[in-house]
Formats: sequence, structure tokens, C-alpha cells
Amino acid sequence: MKNNGYKQIGALDADVLPPPHPHKSAVTTDKKKKREIESESRSTRYIPMDIVKCLLASMNPKDAVRLSVACKDWRAAAAEFDPTMWKTPWLITTQFENPTCSLRSVVDKEVTFKIELHGYPLKRTLFCDCSRGWLVANPSTYSGPLLLNPFSRAWLQLPPCLIEPTFFLCMSAAPSNPDCVLLARDFIKRFYVWRPGDQSWTVEKGLVELFDTIISFEGQFYTWNDHSGCLTIFRVLPLRLRKLMMPCPVDRSAYVKSSTSLVECRGNILLVYVMENADESLVIFLFQLDLEKEMWINMESLGDRALFMNIPSKRGVSVVASEARCCANCIYFLRPFPDVEFISYNIGSHSIERFPQLVNHGRQQYSYSQFWITPTLS
Repeated sequence: MKNNGYKQIGALDADVLPPPHPHKSAVTTDKKKKREIESESRSTRYIPMDIVKCLLASMNPKDAVRLSVACKDWRAAAAEFDPTMWKTPWLITTQFENPTCSLRSVVDKEVTFKIELHGYPLKRTLFCDCSRGWLVANPSTYSGPLLLNPFSRAWLQLPPCLIEPTFFLCMSAAPSNPDCVLLARDFIKRFYVWRPGDQSWTVEKGLVELFDTIISFEGQFYTWNDHSGCLTIFRVLPLRLRKLMMPCPVDRSAYVKSSTSLVECRGNILLVYVMENADESLVIFLFQLDLEKEMWINMESLGDRALFMNIPSKRGVSVVASEARCCANCIYFLRPFPDVEFISYNIGSHSIERFPQLVNHGRQQYSYSQFWITPTLS
């Protein structure tokens, strides 16, 4: 028996089969109706781009990032508002055992958002660091560090370090990157190394001199010790290091407080000193590493760059100011004064702009933590 070109779908569905010999006019009418129905369906599903842009402009960065993958048209519209495109750091505030944190913009000074952090073990110590767009909680006695990306909602529980109490130091890339190398350290200066796929930490038995600040750049780690004037450049597994003795470029004894940070900027290693006088005024010193001359070179300007410094972790991030829509030739710092959440320091004019707290984070300062974080989905 001929099936007239139609799929045999069973006796119970015979009444829904099309006629075995449809007329051409009927086919034309059916196609016309189908096009009309599809057209009406598309018109009811379509949302004008100006409305989409208004929605995106009022959304917090976490939602804007996720909304940008809804469809091709929305992805094109979201590029204007997508924080992962602009690479602008946001101030993130997390609280002890609280799944809600806040984001504050440095572009629109009065803009803050609340975002929820779900799906990760909540009974943790306070987040202690931020690196490569991931929040870091230090390990407890029986569990390893916890890494959390608040924008992609990805999180990673690392293996515990059972030998000694350890503390997060630095990671060379996002933990989703197979080339990532994550460093932790114990009290006797041993390094613990973890890479994606490792079921346990590797103890690096070589010793590296104590240091004040550490960063990762182009597959190597850089540390700086203010007291000894020692710059150490090293790799791990196996440990290969180079030590350079260079005098500290700043006399810290003339100031009541000081903080030292390393940061990579345009392929160069910068050393940033934030010094505080007795009257609470700030003095900023900026130096660039010259490896050939083995010395620190004083810098007068960042050009079209801005630095965002996480002073507690003594690391920073450099951005192109015109792309990130922030102030050029400025350095942003966290909480240098009471009731001030952060400041921007203009290197050219030596002027300071204060950003007062918009949200009362409550309780004592040790119950919450703040970092500059650059939104990423990786």
C-alpha cells in the first residue's frame, strides 16, 4: 500500500493525517495561514530594542551578564551594558555567612545593587580575597579553599591541606583555565600548589623569602620584600627562582602607615606605595620595574590607565580607563577614612575624591569584606 509520501504514524493518529491528494489551492491557503500565524507569533514575542536597553541599563551586573546570552539580538544590545565587555571593576561587599552581597559602581557613583549567592556551602569563614573575578574563602581545618564566581554562579571546593594551616596567596588564571596555578602558604613558608584536575595539593619544598606582596604575570610569580629589598621571580613544580636585591625606593619611616602592592600594567610590573601622614593625608608613590637595570623607576603618570588596589590582599588590577569608563591616571583605594567606602587619587593633580558609604554594612568591620571585582563568566 502506498503511503503517498507521508510518515506512517499509527492507526490512532489516522484522523490527523493530511488528505492523501491535497489540491494545490488548499496547499497555498494552508501555507498562507501558516505564514500569518508565524508572523503574528513573532510580533507578540518581539520586544523592541529600546525597551531591552532600558531593562539592561537598570539591571545589576550579574543579571545583565546572564541576560546577554538570551538571544542574538539581546546579545548585541547587551554589549553596551555587559560588564564583562567593559572590564570595569565593581566594589563587592560580602558578609559573614550571608548569601546576599552588594555591588557598587565606580562609573555611576550612586548606583548599588543587591545580588544573591546561591548553591555553595554557606557555613564558611568570611571571603578573604578576590582574584581573577573569583571570591576566595580560606580553608578550614577539614576543608580546602572555596572559590566562587558570583556572576556565573560557578563555585569550586578545593582539596583540604592536612599538613599545616594554609592561607591563599595568588592564582595565575581563573580556576576554569587549565593553565591555572593556585598558591597557598603555611606558617613556615612552604608553598602549596593546586592545578585544575589535581585531587590534592602538592607541597613545594623549596623556600622563598618572606614577602609583602605577590602577583602572577606571564606564567611567573613576583614577590617583593620591603625590608630586605628583595624581588623574587619564580615558577613552581619544580621551584625555579631568581632573586634581585634592589633598595627600597621609599623611606617608610617618615610615615605613620604604609601599604605596598604589586600590579601588572601594560606588560610592566608596577610597585605602588600608599603612605599616610599623621594628619591622615595620603601620599602615593608609583614605580615601574626595570629588569635590565635591576631597579625601580619612578613614574609620573599612568596615561589612559587606572589602578584598582585591594590593599588588604596587596594586589591590584589595571584597566584602560577609556574602555572601563572610569577616570584616567587615577588609583582607586578601599576604605582609607571613616565613613568613606573608597577614594580615587588623581596622580596628576594629587587630588582625592571621596566616595561616602551608601549602605550600612552593619556590625563590626571584621564581619564583612570588600574587594574590587571585575565581572567575568570564565
